[in-house]
Amino acid sequence: MDHPDHGAALSGNGLTIDEVASAAGIAIDTVRYYQRLGLLKPPGRQGRRAVYTSDHLERLAEIRRLAADGFTLSQIGALGIVDTNHRNTSAEGLRRLADEALDRSLSRADVADRAGVPEGLVSLLCDNGLLTPLVDEPEPRFDEGAVSMVRAGLAISEAGVPLNELIALAADHGAHVDEIVERAIDLFDSHVLPSDEGDLARTERALIEIVRSLVPAVTRLVAQHFHRTLISRARNRGSSATGLTEALLAADADRLEVDVRWR
Repeated sequence: MDHPDHGAALSGNGLTIDEVASAAGIAIDTVRYYQRLGLLKPPGRQGRRAVYTSDHLERLAEIRRLAADGFTLSQIGALGIVDTNHRNTSAEGLRRLADEALDRSLSRADVADRAGVPEGLVSLLCDNGLLTPLVDEPEPRFDEGAVSMVRAGLAISEAGVPLNELIALAADHGAHVDEIVERAIDLFDSHVLPSDEGDLARTERALIEIVRSLVPAVTRLVAQHFHRTLISRARNRGSSATGLTEALLAADADRLEVDVRWR
């Protein structure tokens, strides 16, 4: 990633917004956007003229570095304005954000308690690769989605499907879905992710909106495909799947819609 030109000459009058944007390698609108978000200190004033300094350039470099490391602008804002004379404040802020994220996560026992199942079942699902923790060390930690997955599996089991066979089926699915997921990520990188990172503010806002619409759409697509294929295959089996076919017809399964939304 290109770094701002910290060797840019700073006259006694400082830099204009055009000059600081050029030296930092970003757009003028991005500089203003960072100021509105509170990520960048306001410029000084010399009469009616806004004046930027080397501190602003250092802060812009810090924002770009953190963004390149995968942090959102809101997370960068939570770190506060970095003291360029005390770089360890950035590391301390990053650790604080990581600690806060883990504080909101769930232990294996928490997932079991919220789903209303024995903790051993959660461990079994993890061992078979059906539940993936956010982190493994020093102990596995999960997000709220793990609770929903366990509850869904429990509902299927309570309908009469033996748990061990359900786990085996889900494990086979997991083994085959990895390749599809990798291909989906490649498609996103090739066709959705911008190749030009010149305007991080606009890029991030656009990507957030894309992800918020794309992920539910893809999830619905996959779920609906499984649902339609289930109906089609059950009907094609004829007498060997008469009970399932009749149940699907009686349930009016053709009209099922999958609703996926962000919480």
